[in-house]
Amino acid sequence: MLLARRTRLRGLLGGRLGFCLVCGRRTVFLISDRSNLREDARCWHCGSISRNRHVAKCVLAALRDRGVERLRDLALRSDLRVYYLGSSGAMLTVWGERPYITCSEYFDGGESGERRDGVLCQNVERLSFADNSFDLVISEDVFEHVADYRQGLREVHRVLKPGGHHIFTVPFEFTDQTTSRFAREGDEYVPIQPLYTHGDPVRGSIPVFTHFGYDLLEFLQGIGMEASLELSDPKEERRLGTFGSYTFVTRKL
Repeated sequence: MLLARRTRLRGLLGGRLGFCLVCGRRTVFLISDRSNLREDARCWHCGSISRNRHVAKCVLAALRDRGVERLRDLALRSDLRVYYLGSSGAMLTVWGERPYITCSEYFDGGESGERRDGVLCQNVERLSFADNSFDLVISEDVFEHVADYRQGLREVHRVLKPGGHHIFTVPFEFTDQTTSRFAREGDEYVPIQPLYTHGDPVRGSIPVFTHFGYDLLEFLQGIGMEASLELSDPKEERRLGTFGSYTFVTRKL
């Protein structure tokens, strides 16, 4: 407990004053790891990190013409259907009760559409939703953990309404091509590079299947999406706490 308080105090003293687009409040961005600010600079109020806030910025820009002014408004809009790939995080905390927002988790061995402990299970390679179900899909650092990310992105395209947006993040190498860390052999995926994992709130750790590169934009356009990669504006990073962030913004044609 004492160590946690000291860590929080150091973050506060080294933090930045700003405005959080996730919770919509003036705040302090608590900084503990300057080597990777994309995954740091937590909002004092909601706990969002830099990339969460950059996703929020891109969502608000995409839905501005539909009258969405604050992220929390999405939980109240009966005319907008939103799907969030995850069951925890700052956005879901801010949304609270969310009758118009669908969220899900992938459980090993689970079937899309079933529930475990009240949480909807979805395998993004085989979503259970009907075609043209959602106005907006949000995923944050999910698709690097999907065995067949191409099929997963095609499924997102399928369940989006025409004109709907998929706004997402993945770890991304700007100068490299997309490469796979696994090869498919029959129904199994076998690692062809040393196993590399990320932490996960549900499963503890999960393997990284893909390192994404610049050709991801070409793939997205090939499946029928307008696609751009939005970078955080250095002029806004301190004020909005979007340090070192980048977000893919796509729209179904």
